[in-house]
Amino acid sequence: MLHFEEGLKMSDFTAKKLKEARNAANLSQEQVAKALGISKRKIISLEANEHPLTTDDLLEFAKLYKVDVRELLLESYAEESEEQILCNRYISLCRLYDQLSIKDKEDIFWVIKQRIAGLI
Repeated sequence: MLHFEEGLKMSDFTAKKLKEARNAANLSQEQVAKALGISKRKIISLEANEHPLTTDDLLEFAKLYKVDVRELLLESYAEESEEQILCNRYISLCRLYDQLSIKDKEDIFWVIKQRIAGLI
């Protein structure tokens, strides 16, 4: 698992990507602060790379912004084409799917069929 030392600043790239991801998610700093239970001041400080970022914070931001955590951390990942990013997400989804029980897989297909039919 990824661990950041206490007091370690993130890269300028990550700070910039946090702000970009927030804007892409159409969320204000106030909305993010409320959703994550932290102060707006901390959001501002993180986006300006003036506050250390914990692993937990990073994961919460990625979940809230609906982005892959690698998009926030790795410049090489961010430089990949949209097609490659979608491919990576698909691979991750397939790996998770493979870990499900047969019953859970059946349930997923049932939901997809219902959605396609417009029933849910």
